[in-house]
Amino acid sequence: MTLQYFCYIFPMKTLLTTLCLTSAVFFGSGAHGYDGPIFDAMAQIDKKSGFKKSISRVRNSGVAKIALFARSKKLGEYETELIKLREDNKDLIILGAPKYFFHKSDIGQDFITRTLKNISKYNYAFVGEILYTHADKKHGRQHNSGEVYINPHGKGNLKFLEKVSKKNIPIMTHWEFYNWKRDWVKFSKLYTEHPSTQFIIPHMGFGSVDQVDEILTRHPNVYMTVSKKEKRGTAVSDAQKSSSLDLKGFLKKREGKLLLRDSWKKLLIKHQDKLMFATDAHKKFRWKKYSKIIAKWRDIFDQLPLGVAEKIAYTNAERIYGVKVK
Repeated sequence: MTLQYFCYIFPMKTLLTTLCLTSAVFFGSGAHGYDGPIFDAMAQIDKKSGFKKSISRVRNSGVAKIALFARSKKLGEYETELIKLREDNKDLIILGAPKYFFHKSDIGQDFITRTLKNISKYNYAFVGEILYTHADKKHGRQHNSGEVYINPHGKGNLKFLEKVSKKNIPIMTHWEFYNWKRDWVKFSKLYTEHPSTQFIIPHMGFGSVDQVDEILTRHPNVYMTVSKKEKRGTAVSDAQKSSSLDLKGFLKKREGKLLLRDSWKKLLIKHQDKLMFATDAHKKFRWKKYSKIIAKWRDIFDQLPLGVAEKIAYTNAERIYGVKVK
């Protein structure tokens, strides 16, 4: 809420009486915070969440656009279903190439061939997230190494990036910053070597303010989603990896209210052109909370200058995906 002060001067016979009235004016704010458009820049789905039910949740939450992709445990799984879902919701869904779970340390040729072919065939607007580094979560698959890892400089990955760069669409590179010493140099080199490709890092990598600031400052072709930063913790299985991530989230409780931490608020303002709102609704439990996530973010956006809130809420996603919400 922004307060604006109106002062009226009333002439009287022998003196001027100044009456100043304070009026609470909501700029882009409704009863539940920011009430402008929202573009959900990242969500993923499979049949367990229910295709039609999940899209109903998006519509009921007042979201204008959603960047959506399939969660595939087999190449092409749910691709046909999502093409149909987009056809039935052309006003809402921006579709990306499916996410594939079972890469083995590098990107395989079958994935490369199929994805490149279907980007053209189905007019995908982006490449759904590739799990480059992903710490095991307590509610997901477990590995002896405690992570999923794809070498960003593997031969297959470099081949894929070379080919997909010609498609002129962004790529979601899922990279969590729990092994910064190992990974930062590699990813920084990757972003530098592909300056014409737009890379999107989900969840800000669950990194610290300093890590996020360093990446976004150094690499003009890298963007991030703010997904899952509205909550505290992300159920990382390995204690050491968990302690290496910033899992406190954006918010802190003060006088009974959830307020943006000062350090994160400054960063959101500084990098307002490089950040996108996203829910990363993925499994059934998060899709069920969709409307609550949106409501919470409307309150968060209300704590930012309106112009900053609008960029993160929808206009950055409009620019990156090449789609208008209005």
